[in-house]
Amino acid sequence: MNAHTVPLDRAELRSVSTGAGWLAPEQERTAKPDLRLVPNTRARGRKLSPLVGALTGVGLILTILFAQLGLSIAVSEGAYEARALQLELRDLTRVERVLTQNTAKLASPQNLADNAAQLGMVQNSTPATLRLSDGAVLGTLSGPTAEVSSNTVPNATLNGLPVVDANGLLTERNPEQAGQPTATANQAAILWEGPLPAPQTH
Repeated sequence: MNAHTVPLDRAELRSVSTGAGWLAPEQERTAKPDLRLVPNTRARGRKLSPLVGALTGVGLILTILFAQLGLSIAVSEGAYEARALQLELRDLTRVERVLTQNTAKLASPQNLADNAAQLGMVQNSTPATLRLSDGAVLGTLSGPTAEVSSNTVPNATLNGLPVVDANGLLTERNPEQAGQPTATANQAAILWEGPLPAPQTH
């Protein structure tokens, strides 16, 4: 020890180190917190057995398959219904076409002329006209008449269509032609004799 050394008492040094002196913050920094194990309070769920997992997977797959099968059946029924509606539309279109053709036949001038002749109408040879400006009648109203002339151009589409007679009943258009198909059908078949003729190809 030299002259500048100050002796320290061990008791004072111990009291300073354990008290709230200059060593207290150092000790607080180095002090470890009080750690301890806490028991797990959450209840552990039971694990599913492999059999339950397999059955669940199989059930899910079967559900998907049945859903797909149901959708396929619904789509097939829709396709069949659409096809049936298309066929019905085709048939109705054909019926409409036939009815339109029949209407055109009945509204033709030749058919109207034939019906007029059957009803007893006559044709005015010198028709009169009415002038609208002053209401004057040009021509004679009681001029000579003649029977309705028959059609000069034959119309094959009118064959088979009935006409109205004077009593308002439907009659055959050409009664003389009505029995021809029956007579043709009643003719006996002619047997062929000899070899069949063949065309010359070279």
